[in-house]
Amino acid sequence: MMHNGRQHQKRSVIKVICDNYTTRDDLEASWGFSCLIRYQGRTILFDTGSDSVVLEQNMARLGIDPAGLDLLMISHQHWDHTGGIYAILNANRNLRVFVPCSFSAHFKSDLKRYGAQIIEVQEAHEILPGFFTTGELEGLLPEQAALVRTSSGTLIITGCAHPGIVSIVETAKIILPKDEIALVMGGFHLLHYSDDDILQIIARFKDAGVRYAAASHCSGDRARNLFAREYGDHFIYLGAGSEIILENLA
Repeated sequence: MMHNGRQHQKRSVIKVICDNYTTRDDLEASWGFSCLIRYQGRTILFDTGSDSVVLEQNMARLGIDPAGLDLLMISHQHWDHTGGIYAILNANRNLRVFVPCSFSAHFKSDLKRYGAQIIEVQEAHEILPGFFTTGELEGLLPEQAALVRTSSGTLIITGCAHPGIVSIVETAKIILPKDEIALVMGGFHLLHYSDDDILQIIARFKDAGVRYAAASHCSGDRARNLFAREYGDHFIYLGAGSEIILENLA
């Protein structure tokens, strides 16, 4: 799937660092989520998992240097997405950190002690060319998701989808109305949903033209199995160590 040389360098890749699941025996699973996005020559970290030891260990085994990050995006203020942040900031002083406006003043003050440049997110906007935040979305917890434009369509990355995974998909379509949705990945927050409710969500995904789905973290095994049944080979079983080449999602 991967190619060497210049062609490899041009590709946009997502690597899952922390997740409840793992796809490699040398990586540790832990409750939470974190992934690395290599896109347009930039290196972006989305969330930091729950445990700095697991985050640092998995990053080292994946060959990821925290000092090489260009920016950090945190989906929401929950321990299983912010747990490794101080390890990252300790290795990368003055890092730009994009957080929802609703983050506590105490938390933001802690980050500033590491020299972090905090950018508070309220509205949807383009952070880097082709890389967007949905803006802070209301839900059980305020949360932002990431949108990545590729030649295959838009990719949506969610931390826990507290505002509702379908609502996040609909928001993405409003922000980038001309783009197809290539993939929705991350936590879908469906642990306590019934089979019927999950199947309705899958139907909404298909109505919205979502080409690939990768439910992980807080989605629950039942949701993963139902998505896999309904999406077939267009379902991706995510876990720590998963690598997705964005141009291959056509």
